[in-house]
Amino acid sequence: MVELLSDEAIKDGVPLTERDREILARENSRLEPMPEVLRQRAKDLISRIFEAEPFDEFERDPKCFSCSLQWAGDGRYPNIVALAEEVACDIARPSAPLHGRKLAKDNLQLVGCGLMVVLLMFAIVAVAGPFVRLEVKASIVGDKSQLHSLTGVLSAIA
Repeated sequence: MVELLSDEAIKDGVPLTERDREILARENSRLEPMPEVLRQRAKDLISRIFEAEPFDEFERDPKCFSCSLQWAGDGRYPNIVALAEEVACDIARPSAPLHGRKLAKDNLQLVGCGLMVVLLMFAIVAVAGPFVRLEVKASIVGDKSQLHSLTGVLSAIA
């Protein structure tokens, strides 16, 4: 991950120094915090890397930055992994809540979908109801010939 970040820094025009690389690869510690200048620069570079990578995981290179983030923090927890997780969480934050016309439109769509589901259930019951009643009636009477004659009448009507 440090190498990928270093490559992005070279593209940016200001490569990382050897000391910067060591600090990024070092285990995350509260006793030895990372310099704020390096922290902000690395976060900016990481956000550019995330934006440049394809969204679809099947199109990504297995050695890309976001794929390496999944396994990089397994053993130790280096500074670069902590920064990458911070940036990923900032990017993945949900959008601001809806207001005004957009909120009303969203709520109206939700109510409309609910009504459509209820109407669909009524339609299914209305269509299947007579057939279920015929079977129950015929089983109570015990004569299947009534069921066949009623089914024939219904199919003639439809």
